[in-house]
Amino acid sequence: MARSDFAWVNFDFQFNAQNPSATRTFNLEGNPLGSGNGYLLIQAFDVQGGNHRILINGRDLPSFDIPRQAGSNLWTTWMDRVPQNFLNSGENRITIRRVDPDDFTVANVLIQWREQG
Repeated sequence: MARSDFAWVNFDFQFNAQNPSATRTFNLEGNPLGSGNGYLLIQAFDVQGGNHRILINGRDLPSFDIPRQAGSNLWTTWMDRVPQNFLNSGENRITIRRVDPDDFTVANVLIQWREQG
């Protein structure tokens, strides 16, 4: 039987020209399923560009990672898919990279996966 699990990762990081990237680690105590997707929720503030990237264990998440916000000075929460086999048992790394020239902040990221029971 499979069960769901998650990790909460605190970033509290302001991305700008001098600080375009930040990496945090999190542990996965069990065995992630080799099939099926997980997801992440990212809490971001004042994102004006649409090309910023999220990487897990050095692998770029496919598709659209962090959306532009309709207005400035807004906190939003966005969900992105984590494909199968991106997560490892034990230590994992999540990296956020500023690509567009805007400055924005990331507060927290929640990563969810399914484990073998």
